[in-house]
Amino acid sequence: MAESTPSSILVVGATGTQGGAVVDNLLTTGEDVDVHGLTRHPQSDAAQQLADRGVTIDEGDLTDKDTLRPIVEAVDAVFGVTNYYEAGYDGEVEEGVNLAEVAADVGVDHFVFSSVGGAERDTGIPHFDSKYEIEERIQELGLPATIVRPVFFMQNFEGQRDSIENGTLALALNDSVSLQMIDVDNLGAFVARAFMYPEQYQGEAFELASDEQTLESAAETFSEVLGRDVEAHHLSREDVREQMGEESATMFEWFNEHGYEADIDALRSNHDVDFTTLEAYLRKHDWG
Repeated sequence: MAESTPSSILVVGATGTQGGAVVDNLLTTGEDVDVHGLTRHPQSDAAQQLADRGVTIDEGDLTDKDTLRPIVEAVDAVFGVTNYYEAGYDGEVEEGVNLAEVAADVGVDHFVFSSVGGAERDTGIPHFDSKYEIEERIQELGLPATIVRPVFFMQNFEGQRDSIENGTLALALNDSVSLQMIDVDNLGAFVARAFMYPEQYQGEAFELASDEQTLESAAETFSEVLGRDVEAHHLSREDVREQMGEESATMFEWFNEHGYEADIDALRSNHDVDFTTLEAYLRKHDWG
């Protein structure tokens, strides 16, 4: 562990998917790191489970700088993540900017923010653009920061599990279009490593992916793991709009026309993270 590694780290969204993955990986670094988890609901079962594992639970709200300041002052470093679907565009920007501004005011040693793959490429996707506004404010503040930009989470397939296990994998991907994806645990491992070795990661942004699949190749992977035929079904933009709304339709249109651009080979070569293939993810999570 580097001399500049923080001894205490605040994880925003510690009871959520990304924050939870960061907590899991920080707790298994083997280093003496005091992990704090920020939540609005400290009495929730999820928060209590973290407390039982040794996480310090801090009650706070990203919309209220006054509650954030003493919490952020008490730690050396911060992992930040925001939720467009809970807060909306303006709310997400406000929450991310509040956290960054408080972190800058109190002088944290390292600020890691989870954005989204492609955020910097003017996608026109609202929940990408909102995160890039937060990135821009982080840069303006001069924070010692690392930006991680994860791509499509493999965990998203869990919402289709019944359909896939019944033989159909449906996404709005055109023929031969590849979709980059990542296991959220890999994000957690990458963030933990960034905190352990800040001199290697500060001032950098990383688009994170661990595998790349066409709809057909993903269906083949599911078939192999499940031991039954899974067919690829190409949804139309209209299908997505009806089922998931205009936001998702716009995102899948971008996937087909542009897509993520993570350098998976470089990530595997340059970072001591066990990046997960889709097949490995499915087997780890008891598909089949």
